[in-house]
Amino acid sequence: MSYRYRCGQCRTTSPPVATRRAAEAEGAWHRAREHSGHHPDDESVGPDHENELGVGAALALLLLGCLIVAACNRLI
Repeated sequence: MSYRYRCGQCRTTSPPVATRRAAEAEGAWHRAREHSGHHPDDESVGPDHENELGVGAALALLLLGCLIVAACNRLI
């Protein structure tokens, strides 16, 4: 799952990052640069639902990987 920082005042959203802590760091950097360290109203850190793989897609990719490994083992 990826995360994003959102500043409602600036109407900007960070690129997706791998962890919540990384999204919080994006927010700290944005606050320091754009708001002199102040916390703007309506800022948030949350899951990135736009780039999220569903559980079904993740399982399908895992199954596909297992099938590829099994096929490669048969060739050897």
